[in-house]
Formats: sequence, structure tokens, C-alpha cells
Amino acid sequence: MKIIIIILVTILSLTSCKKTNEKQISTENNPVLKKEESTKPLPKKVTGNSNYLCKINGQDWAYTKASGILSTHARTKKRTALITFKKKLEKGSESIQLTYDADSFELSTVSILLKFPKKDGKFFTCYYDLFPDTRNHSPQSELSGSIDLSDPSSASGVAEIKNINIKYEKEALLDHENAVISVTDLKFTDIEYSDLDKFVKSYKK
Repeated sequence: MKIIIIILVTILSLTSCKKTNEKQISTENNPVLKKEESTKPLPKKVTGNSNYLCKINGQDWAYTKASGILSTHARTKKRTALITFKKKLEKGSESIQLTYDADSFELSTVSILLKFPKKDGKFFTCYYDLFPDTRNHSPQSELSGSIDLSDPSSASGVAEIKNINIKYEKEALLDHENAVISVTDLKFTDIEYSDLDKFVKSYKK
């Protein structure tokens, strides 16, 4: 009885192997099947910070999310458009904030937060900004750019910032080249923004 069972199992195994080999040979000899198999979509690799924005000291910088606010200063009545780009890191974040004059559409101020290593190997937040009253801190700096607000809900623009000095702890930097940064090739399109003046008006009604 045991011998009969062993014989049956052996026959079934041989039959299964034969069918598998036939299927493999059929696929290899059939260009249509091979093409279908090779053109199957691969799963997408999910990556963060994939929105390229600019170069900082020649290195690509990308952001995770962007937002914009159009508002009027309560005292000066000056209209400005604040565009913020934020880059999420494993620990903390980096950001670039651009402020444009909403009347002349020209870039007026910039504020940048970056993470760089210290001499002890730990990373810390480095502050760089350029305002009319802080230009003396970066005497060699240059600032230019413009924004398009013709679309009532999304903004497009460009910017170029050169030679901004770090604000604090220059001596703590591992790489002293990061004590001065330049932002080039900065261009953005279709960044959604909120008009706070319209919001206030609709709220008062």
C-alpha cells in the first residue's frame, strides 16, 4: 500500500513540474506575453521634499509644502504678499520666506532658516534674513525678484538673493562657507495664497 502511495505522489510531482516548464517555455517564446510582463507598472517610490525650488550655495533645495498670505499692514496700510516654503526634516525643518510688495510686485525682504552641522557634529538652526533695517549686517548682499498676483488665488514669482551673512553663532559652524549663503535659480508657480483683506471684509458683512 505504501509503495502505491509513493508511486502516485511521484507521478503527480512530475506532472506538475512538466506543466510549469511548459508554461515557462510558452511565455519565453511568446513576445506578446513577455511585453505585457515587462510593461507592468512598478510601484511608485514615495519621497518627501521633492518640489525643487532653488539652489543654496550651489546645492539643490526642495520643499515639502508652500503657502501664501496677502495682507495689509494695520498701521502703514502697505500691502504685502508673504510666500513661505517649508522643508520637513527627520528632526525639525527648514524654511524660506519671501515678502513682496503687493503694489510694486518687487521682492522686499527674505528670511531663511537652515540646518547645518556644528563643530561637535550636531545640527543647529542657522538664521539668515535681509530686511531694510538689517542690510548693514550683510553689506555685500543683493536682493531682487518679482511676483505675479494676477490670479486671485495662486501666485508665481522669482527671486535671487546673494551674500546674506548668518545672524548668530558663525564661529560654531563646521563648514565656514555656510556663514554666507546665496540663493539662485528660485522660481515658483501656482502657489495658493489667501487674501486676508477679503476674508476680513466677508467676515464683517
